[in-house]
Amino acid sequence: MALLFLGASRCSICREVLHPGQAIVATTHFIGEPTDPLSRFSDTGMHHECFAGWEHRDEFAARYHAALGVRLAGWVLVVPAPPGGPPLPRCRLSVLGTPEARAGYFEALRARVAQDANPGAAADGGA
Repeated sequence: MALLFLGASRCSICREVLHPGQAIVATTHFIGEPTDPLSRFSDTGMHHECFAGWEHRDEFAARYHAALGVRLAGWVLVVPAPPGGPPLPRCRLSVLGTPEARAGYFEALRARVAQDANPGAAADGGA
């Protein structure tokens, strides 16, 4: 996954800064050929709005699927708040895909959040 610093990293499409609270699409490195015109967008983040209107969106998403075997589905910012510090701003989540794929993604996300909140429950069967 792209390493992004909200408030400093820039959208690879419009080059504007990515801020907390914005819907962001990010990918891992999947285009290895540096002469490929789309390689500079691999392993980066971009505003969801920029990605949605991008002329290369369909080709980029198809190549992501071909390379990784999964559909380009979106990105969630997961950063723990420092102990005793203020809570970190949340990012809106944008999940691309069919309604069924989005529902499955959110179910998996809810399960992971529940597991992270109670890690012993998985080991002891929830008892």
